[in-house]
Amino acid sequence: MSYRNLMLLMAMLLVSYACYVRAEQNPYARYVAAGFSVIDDWALEKAPDQELFNGAMHGMISVLHRHGDQHSEFVDANQQDAFTEEYDQEFGGVGIRLRLLGEPQMPTVIGLPEPGTPAAEADIRLGDRIEAVDGKATAGLSLEEVTRMVRGPIGEPVTLTIMRPDAEAPHAVTIDRAVIMVESILGDVRGPDGRWNFLISENPRIGYVRIRMFGDKTAEELSSVLAELTKDDELAGLIIDVRDDAGGALDAAVEISDLFLRAGRQIVSTRDRDGNVRDRYLSTGSGGYAGLPLVVLVDRNSASASEIVAACLQDYDRAKIVGERSYGKGTVQRLMHIESGRSMLKLTSATYWRPSEKNIHRMPGDDESAEWGVTPDDGFLVPLTDEEYEVWRNYRGRRDLIGEGLEGDLAKELTAHDGELPADYQDQALRLAIEFLSQKPENSSK
Repeated sequence: MSYRNLMLLMAMLLVSYACYVRAEQNPYARYVAAGFSVIDDWALEKAPDQELFNGAMHGMISVLHRHGDQHSEFVDANQQDAFTEEYDQEFGGVGIRLRLLGEPQMPTVIGLPEPGTPAAEADIRLGDRIEAVDGKATAGLSLEEVTRMVRGPIGEPVTLTIMRPDAEAPHAVTIDRAVIMVESILGDVRGPDGRWNFLISENPRIGYVRIRMFGDKTAEELSSVLAELTKDDELAGLIIDVRDDAGGALDAAVEISDLFLRAGRQIVSTRDRDGNVRDRYLSTGSGGYAGLPLVVLVDRNSASASEIVAACLQDYDRAKIVGERSYGKGTVQRLMHIESGRSMLKLTSATYWRPSEKNIHRMPGDDESAEWGVTPDDGFLVPLTDEEYEVWRNYRGRRDLIGEGLEGDLAKELTAHDGELPADYQDQALRLAIEFLSQKPENSSK
């Protein structure tokens, strides 16, 4: 018997035994195993076992989607690395941000390399075009394909062929990949050295942090930023911007909420499909910022963990909520390794409930009159049309590149790609938050 057939037989025996044990509870597990075996043995077209397994998983997830669960997901072996990078907040790379720009489109460095990364030490510059990676031309490739080529095992070299603006010929740079930390806490604008400024320039006693996503290191990042901001003077207030933040880890949302609460407050609870409370998360009072005036900025794409933070701080009157009504994702996904760790199942397994005992999940078919999402406080709603929202996203993305201004050919290319920004554009939600904190007496929280 071949090794493959032996392993398949053992796997089927294990599956069969598991199905036998569970048969009285759910006979369909036995039917699935039997169906797999029949297809594997008798199908005219031989399909790889891996593809059959992936197809079965995707099929079951699609049934959940049809029944209203849009957030469960099967992550196969090819997708797992990219999926876990967001949560782990690290990967093997060189520390550059790329976009496809120009004619023909080429991967172009659109932001200053992160300080201390291999790219910064190798003198990679804003506007450099990557013509090849390890000798393979990038013309015609997607940004995802180029990104996969640049990233790779930590410590291994990668050679980038670079065409610098105004240079007569490209030159090659060989860089050793290193651990690149994915920052989840951003500021308002980068300084000349590429580091974020976490203070509002017109009122440097007001702090500003954007939470891009909720990962394993997000709470630690925010704690470090707050410690630095309050090292010398007390802040007059803090703006927490979770616009366009689709969420992430529940634990990160709990830890961040805990920074701003007194002890014994329920931050969030979760319930199973029968409505039974599974977990209650209470504040510890050890955060140290329970007296800091707060504003939380939300919009139509603030979801999940973003909404946990906003809802909790709103329910205890700890923060003024400014912006648009949030997305309305009140479900919790559990990450489970399957297939001996080669793939993952992201399964919706509970709903979360804000301290006021409301579930903010938007169900299929809910209209604007239904109770879902986190709604800004009275007088602090800043509605945007779809066109205005896209202008804000372009403004925020452009501002993230190098700071207050961007000139030259790269600026023209970005303008051609994203569209012209209105003269003297202002972020109205951010403006309203600054005005509120500028007028609010310090340390007046409840």
